[in-house]
Amino acid sequence: MKMVKSLLLGSAAGIVAVAGAQAADLPVKAKAVEYVKVCSLYGVGFYYIPGTDICMKVGGYVRAEYFYNSGDSGTNLTFAGTSGQMNRLAGADFVMRSRAYASFDTRQQTQYGTLRTFLNVGVNYDSPAVTSAGFNANRAFIQIAGFTFGTATSFYDFYSAPATGYYGPPSSDTGDGGWKVAAYTAQFGGGVSATISLEEPRRNLVVNTSVANSIATIPAPTGDQIKIRYPDVVGALRVDQTWGAAQIMGALHDASGGYYGTSVTGATSNGAPADKMGFAVGAGIRINTPFVSPGDYFQAQVNYTQGAMRYVAFTPAGAYNPSLYNGATSVGYGNFSDSIYSGGTSAGILGTGTAVQLTTAWGVNAAYEHFWTPALRTSLYGSYFKVSHNDTATSLYCGTAIGSATNTVASGACSSGMFDWSLWTVGSRSQWNVTKDFYVGFDVIYQALQTSLSGRTATVTALAAQPTATRTLENQSAVVGRIRVHRDIVP
Repeated sequence: MKMVKSLLLGSAAGIVAVAGAQAADLPVKAKAVEYVKVCSLYGVGFYYIPGTDICMKVGGYVRAEYFYNSGDSGTNLTFAGTSGQMNRLAGADFVMRSRAYASFDTRQQTQYGTLRTFLNVGVNYDSPAVTSAGFNANRAFIQIAGFTFGTATSFYDFYSAPATGYYGPPSSDTGDGGWKVAAYTAQFGGGVSATISLEEPRRNLVVNTSVANSIATIPAPTGDQIKIRYPDVVGALRVDQTWGAAQIMGALHDASGGYYGTSVTGATSNGAPADKMGFAVGAGIRINTPFVSPGDYFQAQVNYTQGAMRYVAFTPAGAYNPSLYNGATSVGYGNFSDSIYSGGTSAGILGTGTAVQLTTAWGVNAAYEHFWTPALRTSLYGSYFKVSHNDTATSLYCGTAIGSATNTVASGACSSGMFDWSLWTVGSRSQWNVTKDFYVGFDVIYQALQTSLSGRTATVTALAAQPTATRTLENQSAVVGRIRVHRDIVP
């Protein structure tokens, strides 16, 4: 009996020892996984970032586009740069575009309200003008307690060109590329808000006609403007309600020139013209028309500027004069500038030390979008803007190589309004939403440049394949077509 008891105890001890060894070999139990949770505070697609109280939404899109008769760029179109030469070497008849963006929207509740950051980054390029993709961020901003800091859109903007068309006819809209702002928006209730914003200056050329060939070069004149000293100041009062929305807005912009002299650099000893402040005022409206068809609406905006032309025509920017050649005999031509002055004497160039003269420009944009079905829509849109100069500015233009008979340009005497011009467009876009996230569409636009120089002759200097030649200045027009295939990537 004693032997049996010893055997049982020994066996039990062995079993315990083996069991202990096996238990030691088992993996340690992992902590419970912290699963991603849906965040319903800010709408569909938001999730809590694990371990935080921050909600994030990840999205983006991929897009392919195909252009006909747009020139080298799907953005600036036929009248821009060498695209307007219309010859066998410059200005592609067919362009392809690839674009892909990823977006990151994060929001968090704080004692000061919702803290939001938004980033939209991606690549975009047109072929053949650009052979490799360019990386950029057209949105990168922070918002809290009514403040907006970073790259968003200008608070001057109201009319949205991309909402009703794939093209960007001349308007104040900065939406596609984004714009740097530092703004505060106050909400008054009932959909009424007011914003004051310090923004990246919308600079255009300031022309010193004493610089040789300052106006004669088509399409890029020479600019002679002051450095950036302060931001544009923008103010807007807006109302958003069920019937639609409306806004009135204004902006102040530095349109001052550089130094007097016959070169762009000038010299401090020459002195400089007095500073000149440009301005812009505008008004916009959107009216929903569900009584025609659910989703239908009308939008419009009107702008008036002096010395702040990019509040009428934001795209394209910089040293740009719209021009379009028509064969070997004629050319259409217009001048973009914020202001003009003369700062010295030179052979064949008139004017000495004049004050800065602000360029006047006004414009209107309008569009209507109609839904045939929830998946099929068509929009009709148009724009018109006009550029004009006072008599002093006109006399300065007449003293340059594009305006003086003694300096090989326009035949006929200089007269008031001689260098005024306008550009108008009309277009239509149709879009089929195959699914809620995937659509295909077609857009066609007609552009017409009208010049007060029409019928005069001018010796136009050589530009690439276009030789120096005497040409007739005439109104010009172009028709451009565009196909888009677009897929939104959403959670």
